Amino acid sequence: MITDPVDEILRRHGVSGPWEPLSATGIANRIYATRDLVLRVATDHPEALPDARTESVAAPVAYRVGVLSPRLIAFDDSRTLVDRPYSLWERVHGETLGLAGFDDRAQQEVWRQVGQEIFKLHSQVTACPDPDGYLDEPGREMDLEPALRHWADSGHAAPADIRQMERLIAELAPLVQQRSAATCFLHNDLHQMNIMCTAEARLLALIDWGDAGWGDPVLDFAAVPWELVPAALDGYGREGRALLGSFLRACLIWDRLEDALDDAAESPECRVEIATYRQFLDEA
Repeated sequence: MITDPVDEILRRHGVSGPWEPLSATGIANRIYATRDLVLRVATDHPEALPDARTESVAAPVAYRVGVLSPRLIAFDDSRTLVDRPYSLWERVHGETLGLAGFDDRAQQEVWRQVGQEIFKLHSQVTACPDPDGYLDEPGREMDLEPALRHWADSGHAAPADIRQMERLIAELAPLVQQRSAATCFLHNDLHQMNIMCTAEARLLALIDWGDAGWGDPVLDFAAVPWELVPAALDGYGREGRALLGSFLRACLIWDRLEDALDDAAESPECRVEIATYRQFLDEA
């Protein structure tokens, strides 16, 4: 059983009062909380150390430009109290979007607000000092052949669907390769478990900045549930279209195909929405 020196850590930073362990929704941190603060201690997972260092650089920059995100109070990588990095954050009291059980209308409202924050992040962060090279390097996978073959070999895909997907990928590939867009500062992991909101569907914070870095702004829409992409784009606004660049629809599809194909290969219950993607692309 792992026992972290929580009391010693809190005392070092002048924090008193009771604390409790919180259930982690990810695998990179052990989490404890007082009424006002959250303590995150990196686990021994391979991604935990780089993620902790990345968010120690990225989250403060987002916070300073007014993006809804927790305030970083302290980051310690000295290993004097615990043999892993730890960080102290202002506590956000709210619901995790992925656990909130919202209806469609509430989900759309939250993702519309997320879109507003994404635009703020992309347009307002113009520099992020990173002397130790902690930031991630967001990018997209350009070779979807392994994912396609994984799906085709799984036995979960009909031959007609495989042919349709092959045609879709062949059509998308040159558009994605020709893409031109601004380079923006990205959260790069905006899925529903990294979004905090109230029970009334008011956005409170974007959390877990461990994958942040500079890249194509469309990548921040890659984990948005497909049916909620329009709401997020609506929040992003017309002003942001110049940042999102050319061949937007093609990239929005491409950036989720690898995960969609892998999920469908692993589970027959997961479907690749080829017809939906095709309709979306043809509407451009």
